[in-house]
Amino acid sequence: MTQHGVLLLLGAYVLQVALTDAHLAYVQAGFRPFLLIAAVVLLGVALLGLLRAWRARQRDGDGVPAHEHGAPRVSWLLVLPAVVLALVAPPALGSFTVARQTQPAQLTADTLAAPALGPDDPGRDHRTVPVMTYRLAALAPDASTLEGRRIRLTGFVTPREGGGWYVSRIAIACCAADAVGITVVVDGERGGLAADQWVEVIGTWAPPVRHPAGDYPEAVIDPVSVRPIEPPADTYED
Repeated sequence: MTQHGVLLLLGAYVLQVALTDAHLAYVQAGFRPFLLIAAVVLLGVALLGLLRAWRARQRDGDGVPAHEHGAPRVSWLLVLPAVVLALVAPPALGSFTVARQTQPAQLTADTLAAPALGPDDPGRDHRTVPVMTYRLAALAPDASTLEGRRIRLTGFVTPREGGGWYVSRIAIACCAADAVGITVVVDGERGGLAADQWVEVIGTWAPPVRHPAGDYPEAVIDPVSVRPIEPPADTYED
């Protein structure tokens, strides 16, 4: 009964996560159908197991055949992790991950030329681009595509050793297990912004600086305005 009960709770949690935006803290949005299938399988196996156990109890009277002793009551503590997950779901990855899992930008033959950014946002004097796109454009040998342009980046605050701070995002290939940090140095004081606070940064291109520990080039944005914003439902970049 214990193992089927744990499986039932786990299946219910996976179903809850899959039916809400909570799954976006763990996997890409496209993985929702697979989570739903997994939840249905877990719930089906758990319910079938519970039904068989109930029938066995009905058949054997007291529910424990003479040659068995049953599971100890302490085994129900296995339910606690599932309950904790349901009540206190871990948040999406943030600055702690960025500080430990950020790598230098890999400039290949395809990325040496700065990407075309397109026109400004409708009715605005800036262009919104992903943090990854800006980083590659800012580090390209020819950064002319950024000259005279105001760029809007959204991400969360990550403290930077050696001055300034980062506007950061995290990229995942499939799930949080393969997360990699993406950072752009904001050339200015952080003020009262706390780590992991989501912000909108509008600014202009500035020359790259060297990473204080790794000695590799980092993209920089010279801020015109910085304001706190609410985090998006999907915090990861592809």
